[in-house]
Amino acid sequence: MTTGDPGTQAQVTNSGTPQNAVFDFTIPQGPTGTVPAPQFLTAYSTPTQPGTDGGSLIFDRNGLTQGTAVTHDQNSSDVVLQQPGFYTVSFHGTVAPADGVNFPLSILLTLYQDGNPVTGANVRNNFQTNPDTATYAFTQTVQATTAPSTLTVVSNGGNFQYNDISIIARKIGENP
Repeated sequence: MTTGDPGTQAQVTNSGTPQNAVFDFTIPQGPTGTVPAPQFLTAYSTPTQPGTDGGSLIFDRNGLTQGTAVTHDQNSSDVVLQQPGFYTVSFHGTVAPADGVNFPLSILLTLYQDGNPVTGANVRNNFQTNPDTATYAFTQTVQATTAPSTLTVVSNGGNFQYNDISIIARKIGENP
């Protein structure tokens, strides 16, 4: 097989005999593809904040951002997907029981998209004493079929403290 010049026609020639054919193929080179620029947003919060049953975690700062596919207003719980497509969302943070809670205390953090829990994007820890802490982390792929689409991390289970949280949303592809 031979690669032809861009814009030329594909060709097949027989370099053998009619009884013992040997086909030679010439396939034209296609256009050079382009790699789209990455689109992502990072948001985080470092100070300790109170969390409540049914409440959303607040990300008080934005970190690195590239493109316009993902937005977040500082001191907000909402990460907004501004374009339809597929996104990878990663969350990481530290959780501890609040003072005065009853034990055992089970705290669940779940990623919600447009008010609905995202399957496989949750993490739970069962606390037994007040000095306990736990690292929470999950990564999941979500699809935004329409835009805007809002992501939030919602808690369930009681009162707690959280700190050193971060979320990263990366656009990884277009909808089919």
